[in-house]
Amino acid sequence: MITSRDSRLMRRAICTLALAVTLTSCAQQGRRLESPFTGPREEADQAVRLTVENNDFRDATIYMYWNGMKSRVGRVTGKTSKTFTVEWRSEEAQLGADFLGRGGFRTETIGVDPGDHLNLVIPIR
Repeated sequence: MITSRDSRLMRRAICTLALAVTLTSCAQQGRRLESPFTGPREEADQAVRLTVENNDFRDATIYMYWNGMKSRVGRVTGKTSKTFTVEWRSEEAQLGADFLGRGGFRTETIGVDPGDHLNLVIPIR
């Protein structure tokens, strides 16, 4: 037989469980609270993605030239592809590659906007 004390304990346990579930689901929304002192974060908006498909057998070190300033992006092994995220710095850029051993190239100037996804295909040489 269930007494009034037992029913109160059961109601209290159910309320506690419901509160725990509510707080857990609210915490897992994935929203980051911004500091009122730093302002909104725009890092993702200021990034450029670069996918490099290296069809050559040689490993290539990839560079971006922003206003003539050379910036290393990363290395792509021969016969593989890789995607990089690069901070946007200017409306115009060039891409370049230096191959392990010797050789390399530099593209013509291209227009780049924040959020763009660039593709660079390195042919077999």
